[in-house]
Amino acid sequence: MNTEPLYYQDPYLRAFTARVIGRRRHDGKETVALDRTAFYPTGGGQPHDTGTLNDVAVTDVFAEDGLVWHVLAGELTADTVTAALDWSRRFDHMQQHTGQHILSQAFIVERNAETVAFHLGATASTIDLNRTDLGPADLAAVEAAANRVLDEARPVTAAFVTQEELARLPLRKPPKITEAIRIVQVTGFDWSACGGTHVANSAQVGLIKIVGAERRGPELRISFLCGGRARADYARLQELMSGLAARFTCAQDEVPHAVERLARENQTTRKALEELEAQWVEATAAAWWATGQQLPNAASGPQRLVVQTADIPPERLKKLAQALRERPGTIALLAARGERPQLIFARGDDVALNMGELLRAAAVAGGGRGGGRPEWAQGGTPTNEGLAAALTAATAIVQRSTGV
Repeated sequence: MNTEPLYYQDPYLRAFTARVIGRRRHDGKETVALDRTAFYPTGGGQPHDTGTLNDVAVTDVFAEDGLVWHVLAGELTADTVTAALDWSRRFDHMQQHTGQHILSQAFIVERNAETVAFHLGATASTIDLNRTDLGPADLAAVEAAANRVLDEARPVTAAFVTQEELARLPLRKPPKITEAIRIVQVTGFDWSACGGTHVANSAQVGLIKIVGAERRGPELRISFLCGGRARADYARLQELMSGLAARFTCAQDEVPHAVERLARENQTTRKALEELEAQWVEATAAAWWATGQQLPNAASGPQRLVVQTADIPPERLKKLAQALRERPGTIALLAARGERPQLIFARGDDVALNMGELLRAAAVAGGGRGGGRPEWAQGGTPTNEGLAAALTAATAIVQRSTGV
């Protein structure tokens, strides 16, 4: 015995009774086949329905060898069931799927772009087109054409056809099967082989809105929303725009100008801050260098040891280290206190001391680790106390190497 597909007879059927004609376990869950069902099984790009059988939740539905199987969240002992669909989910799928048919045909009519793939997602749906040269104006034209079909409230019908009948239909693309071919028709506009559920007329799609376009190799992926999804997205955008208008104390139409003004002000402020930061770095580096320890003259000339600990972010410490190493003969041993204590050792290009080796030795003394290049090294210690110990060890090594 096969399952009678009530979803083909009446896609608006929300409740029904049926008999259990098969039982099995699927992924460890109770799974039953019914003699008749309005639950649509996953297929043709459309997800399965959900709902209940005798108040036991249906979590998955799939077709296999003529039977439609219903995966349950609990055990079902009865052989006769009263079933109810999650109608909001079903109608949402009907809107999205019918909207896809109309949008795909609109792309052909308006821009000769064919749909090569379709996915009905949980929050948005997509179609992949066989061309990538469509811009915003093209998408706007196609969207407008698709919504005109909705405005015309064209009847949407579905029927199984013979091969002879099929040959007379202007199909959008040839069917992938040769038997039990079901044609969904948006009257006078689109004819497609499809096993999904659809609304009764195009007006019930409500609205078709393209919300994204992304090139994927030789194809263009179009993201779109239909019906309730499009209205919910409009409400979300309206709430967002109202919030921005209130924040900028302006009308909604003036928000783009307010954002642009804020962006210009932010750019000016950022540039001023960068200039002030550069001045601070130069002044602080000069002050630290002035208080540094003069070392005995090396073969390359006078050297100065700068040892400093500060409560600043590591990124600012790096800028100071870079400014110091640009001064001839400078050895900078810098540390930043904080939750993650950091060490930065740097030297001028005219100094022969290896900072990578120095930092490794110092970090060990502080219970940490690190290393780097001869002219620049970074590392850290677990604690601020370890940071101080590392600096003390590094200072001693430098002083010994220069004979202090």
